[in-house]
Amino acid sequence: MKIAFIGPKWNAMVNAYPSLGLAYLAAVAEQGGHEARIFDFGLRPQRPLEDDVQDVIDFKPDLVALTSMTTSYASVEQAAAILKEALGVTTIIGGPHATTLPDMTLQDPNIDYLIYGEGEETFRDFLQALDGGTSNWGDIEGLWYKQDGRVIDGGERALIKDLDALPYPARHLFDLAHYPLYAPNGEPMLTVLSSRGCPYNCSFCFKGIVGRTYRQRSPANIADELQHIIANYDVRNFYFIDDLFTIDVRRLDKILDHFIERNMGIRWQCLARVDRVNPELLAKMHRAGCRQIHYGIESGNEEVLKRTAKHIRLDQVSDAVRWTEEAGIQSKGYFILGLPGDTEETMEETIEFAAGLELTDAMFSIATPMPGTQLWNELLRKHPGTAYNADFTKSYYYNSYTAEIAPFMNVSEVDDEQLSTMALKARQRFLEAKKQRLYRKSFGDTAGDLLWSVSQVAPIRKAGRALVSVGLFDNFRRTKQAFFGSANWN
Repeated sequence: MKIAFIGPKWNAMVNAYPSLGLAYLAAVAEQGGHEARIFDFGLRPQRPLEDDVQDVIDFKPDLVALTSMTTSYASVEQAAAILKEALGVTTIIGGPHATTLPDMTLQDPNIDYLIYGEGEETFRDFLQALDGGTSNWGDIEGLWYKQDGRVIDGGERALIKDLDALPYPARHLFDLAHYPLYAPNGEPMLTVLSSRGCPYNCSFCFKGIVGRTYRQRSPANIADELQHIIANYDVRNFYFIDDLFTIDVRRLDKILDHFIERNMGIRWQCLARVDRVNPELLAKMHRAGCRQIHYGIESGNEEVLKRTAKHIRLDQVSDAVRWTEEAGIQSKGYFILGLPGDTEETMEETIEFAAGLELTDAMFSIATPMPGTQLWNELLRKHPGTAYNADFTKSYYYNSYTAEIAPFMNVSEVDDEQLSTMALKARQRFLEAKKQRLYRKSFGDTAGDLLWSVSQVAPIRKAGRALVSVGLFDNFRRTKQAFFGSANWN
């Protein structure tokens, strides 16, 4: 059987990450002897959808498998309609949107089946049943379908216990050279998932696919996958996209031992909680190749932070960022503006808190209540009639900082225009503070502050850039290199 896996278009933004979700499902399909191909429409957001779909039609699949977040579901509906008319083949959908709103999703006449939650085992059973010509779909846990015009609830399948039993993602089905995911040194980078699930209940986060039960791959299995990638794709830079890569310190210690003892020559980055790192662990992470850590910080106001249910404190944030810097690892902080309870004053606190941290980079997003999150439930309590519609394609929380973005379903205490302006201001203030810190590091606190002030005079700033560009002033050159994040990666 020929199976087309489809990744949807993103909102005006190129998808930088090959979808590990589709890659795992495609690997399961290949294990079953099927021919799989992945079509990632998110690689070319400006390309007409009809052209993307035509590539799928030319493949002539026997089955079309789609995934979608709520933000991209409108385009998935359009693609499914075109494919159903052109090919008439069976369609199945999974992913966050399908799991959050399964009944509504299956109302679409062009969607035949739906996988609820974690997909690999349900999809394997579905393919075996389809091969066998059965129609007894009710025996497959997690598979929702339609019968006589009614949606049949297939329930929720138990989470996969043994993650080591899953095949490695079918990365060979991606055109990896076209994904703009690079390490700070400019080399290509690939994503890896070493665990699934998160026991925390942050208000803005969706847990519907992998659940709240934390499950881990074994350290040896993770290291084996990295060696497989090195051998097959010649890539040595990795991004662990687990929500909780550092939560189990004993497991992490064993992972680091594998990286060090196998002398893999890798460089990697990960996501981490500020309350799950310490100086000793960070020092060992650096020895094992870690060169950047991304921390979810969210807010610089204690009361707003408490309302996110993230269960961290600002002093833990300051300690973790400082320890990370001392270990020689870059740090990136994620902040959310416009959270419930946020006012102009609390967002100013967040901006100034971010500016005062020794972060290599910071990202400021706008709070967006997505179905399946606590933010969404809070919104429904205030506005009971709120429901999904095609406008969710505008729920674009990522801020490129090149233009103002309009908040979608604003849950803060300020208006949309003010919130959008604050997001742009946050980035500018952070970059200014970062530059000033680098002046201090290069010339000392007093001279650094003086030179920083002088550098803000427009004619002098222009002349200084010219001198740096021709290689004068080694301190400035080192400062420039450190600022752009290349100094600490190798």
